[in-house]
Parts: sequence; structure tokens; C-alpha cells
Amino acid sequence: MEFEALLESFESSSVGYGPHFKIPQPIFETLNAQCKDKRVICYLNQTLRIHSGMMPKDGYHFILLNQAILKQHGMVLGEWIQVRLEVDNSEYGMEISEEFREVLFSDPEGSDWFHKLTPGKQRTLIHLINKIKNSQLKIERSFVILEHLKKRGGKLDYKILDQDIKDFRDSMKF
Repeated sequence: MEFEALLESFESSSVGYGPHFKIPQPIFETLNAQCKDKRVICYLNQTLRIHSGMMPKDGYHFILLNQAILKQHGMVLGEWIQVRLEVDNSEYGMEISEEFREVLFSDPEGSDWFHKLTPGKQRTLIHLINKIKNSQLKIERSFVILEHLKKRGGKLDYKILDQDIKDFRDSMKF
């Protein structure tokens, strides 16, 4: 479903001040009827592809972006952009790196704990891995995350996970 949208920013709200665009109501209703969890793939200006969720606010729905995406693709607030939205039928609601997929495959117990998490927590962990550019570091981060889940019986504690990641990095220094 294609449309033009205005890049806006929230003045103040619980979702922050982030850049976003509104989804026309008829398009939202059509996509929502086809989506199991309001996850969509957004194509912006025919150059950018992102996985996102259709978020509600004050009687409308929107897609939240971030400043890095705008800057990287030369978009500015107040500009009209071309948008195409498709239902996201991917397994996790976002791309998963090959490195993480392989670590999940090689560690059945860790994979079981990961797959017992809510989809939102799974996406958060996938994002923590995807934002790394170095393949070896992605593997290491994947390993640490699964070890964290196994040690804690599937309970995810971001503060402890952050410390686990730091401890692992420190143990690898010579």
C-alpha cells in the first residue's frame, strides 16, 4: 500500500520526540486486518527498507523512525516522503543476522530459552546483535545472550546482560 506522508516529530509524549509519519486510517485498517501483530515492512523514498510496528496514538497510527535513519538517507522533518507498507510475515518481525541464526542452531538449549521470550524481547535481542557490524563480534554477542538466558532460566535482565557482555569482552583482552 503506497502513500505520501509528512515527516513529523512529537512535541512531547511517552514515545519520546522521535520522527515519525502517520498512516492513513484506511491503509491502517487494511494492513491491520492482514497482520497478526501490527508489524510491517516500510519502504521509504524507494531507497530505505525497515521493519517496524504500527503504533497507536490519539486515534491514529504511526511509524516511529529515528534521527540516524533520517540523517543517513537525507530526510528532514517537514518533508513529504513516499511510503510503501507491506505486511511483515518474517519469523521475528525483523531481519535476523546469519551469525545469530547459526548460534541459535548450534545451541538448542539457548534457542529454546530465546524462543520462549515474547516477540518484543526477541526483537530487542536481535537488534542488539544486528547493530554490530563485525561478524565475529555478532557471534560473540549471540553466544553471551544465549548463555545469559540459560544461566537465568530464560529470565532476561538487561542490566545483568549488559554486565555479562562487558565481562565477556574483558575476559577476551590480553
